Amino acid sequence: MLLATFRVGSGLHLATVAVCLVLVGLFLVLARNASPERRRRLRAMIGWGCLLVWIMNTLYWAMPGRFSWATSLPIHVCNLANLIGAVAVLRHQRIFQGLLYFWAFSLCIWAFITPTVGLGPARPGFWVFWIYHLFIGLAVAQVLVVDRFRPSGRDLLNAILCTLFYVAVVATLDRVFGWNYGFLGASVPTVPTPVDLLGPYPLRLLWMCLIGAVAFVILWLPWRLAVSKG
Repeated sequence: MLLATFRVGSGLHLATVAVCLVLVGLFLVLARNASPERRRRLRAMIGWGCLLVWIMNTLYWAMPGRFSWATSLPIHVCNLANLIGAVAVLRHQRIFQGLLYFWAFSLCIWAFITPTVGLGPARPGFWVFWIYHLFIGLAVAQVLVVDRFRPSGRDLLNAILCTLFYVAVVATLDRVFGWNYGFLGASVPTVPTPVDLLGPYPLRLLWMCLIGAVAFVILWLPWRLAVSKG
């Protein structure tokens, strides 16, 4: 019988993350050994898939009985990462490739480590949550491994500026309406997340920005060092 609830750190959590990693790995094996035509089809599948799962997630939470202004708008980082991934994969626009890379490995990764979904596989919300996060992983794999995107200092700066703009806009909305999109509001998630360790609101917003910027720099440094050694 399928479980109706989901708990962070449970066997179900570990198994779900493992399945996502296997699927991303299988995609990379297929893409790296595919003919140019098949690679084109795989790219289209990932790019349009990002867009479709964004639509799926948005419509699911917009349905009567589920919709809430405080939780259902598609303005969380991971929601936007699907749209960014679609443009990065389909259009090869560098600013979106860079933003996807930095967001995926510093922000969206927490959806896999400390997911906020409380629904198990017996509920549609479980599948919606994990499928749209899976496509973020597939998109960044396409950009980083197949397209061989390598972040530059300009990409780092663009990502920091875009993220600060996102924080300014969403934190303002959260403050005005009492929401918590992007975990930038006064409340904290109902499941344990790193936000719990950053102290009281609004000071924790400063720590979030500083830690995020440091994480971006750490993600950029290996590529910078590789260029220097080359």
